[in-house]
Amino acid sequence: MERIKATLTLLLTVGMLATAGCNTHQQRKQEARLRYERASSKAKLPLVRDLLKEDRLDEAYKLISQCVAIDPDNAESQALKGEVAMAMGQLDEAEQCLTRSVEIDPRLHRSWAHLGTIAQANKDPDRASDCFQKALELDPRNEEYIMLMVQASAAQGRYDEALGVLESKIALMPNNVRLRIAEGDIRHRRGDVAGATLAYQQALVLDDDNPEVMESLGYCYIAQEQWARAADLFQNLARTADGPQKTAYQQVFATCSMKAGQYGRAVGVYDALSVQDRDNPDLWLQMGRAALGGGQAPRALACAERALVLRPGWEDAVALKGCAQYLQADYARALETFGGISTSERLGGFAWLMRGRCHQQLGQLTQAQAAYEKAAALNPDSRLVSLLAHPADNQEVR
Repeated sequence: MERIKATLTLLLTVGMLATAGCNTHQQRKQEARLRYERASSKAKLPLVRDLLKEDRLDEAYKLISQCVAIDPDNAESQALKGEVAMAMGQLDEAEQCLTRSVEIDPRLHRSWAHLGTIAQANKDPDRASDCFQKALELDPRNEEYIMLMVQASAAQGRYDEALGVLESKIALMPNNVRLRIAEGDIRHRRGDVAGATLAYQQALVLDDDNPEVMESLGYCYIAQEQWARAADLFQNLARTADGPQKTAYQQVFATCSMKAGQYGRAVGVYDALSVQDRDNPDLWLQMGRAALGGGQAPRALACAERALVLRPGWEDAVALKGCAQYLQADYARALETFGGISTSERLGGFAWLMRGRCHQQLGQLTQAQAAYEKAAALNPDSRLVSLLAHPADNQEVR
């Protein structure tokens, strides 16, 4: 009996050990399979990135979802799924994945930056700034993070904060053109045109053929009425541009040249533009005005007449024609021309002023005085007209 009990005990023990051995083997097999699946899912992440770059979002989403299902505690997988979801416009899911990724690994600066972008889309500027700040702390020289932080601050009108970030980063990266441009943009937005000009000038020293810098600096010069400097920049821009952009630069160049008194340059630009657009009356008017300013009265007259062919009765072109005739001492014709716009609400005062001058040049002093008085009635705030209408009040008037 005792022998039977001992035998049964031994068999039971062996059975238990065998079962335990089977369980341990099965567990190890499962763990090995799980390690393989995790390693396999991690190996698929570069493929997901390639699909994302190629904008094959559905394929990327399906594959990264499989990876996350296999290894939900992999921060890189969660972060990449968040990026794919962002690209698909699924911001709620993207935020969940990216938040999970930084919970697993707070050092993932890209995830912090993406979370900031999502916060901006959700109209949460404080959260956005906090996320961008974390991204920047983890990667202090990252241009994209710097720009995101600066733009977030500027969007809230916190220009001093934005400039503080830029100044600290420019100190780290003094040759970074993009940061100099950003500084100029922020200073210009806050109304510091002189500061913006300096920033753009420094950027141009670092990259002397950067069209973005030249254009921004050019408009700063315009704001400060530094017309000749602005003209030089827009001339350079026009030389390298093409299509509609070239035309736009040429027009600004011509305008700045006119303002700078560089009428010859302006005439040349308008002449080139008129070759491409011969039926544009505005171009002929502007070219005529430039010619008039440069003392080329015959050319100004020809331009005015061309503008009037294209746009009959145009008051501005009539005024230009009369001025050109006056400068050629053709006072009788000028008198007749200005008579055509003497009832104009906008140019009537100018027309009567010039009619007075024409009468005066023709020796018709009574008519001249009457014309000056009419001009004064139409333009009572004009100092010049007032002096001409009341010569006794100013002995210098001839």
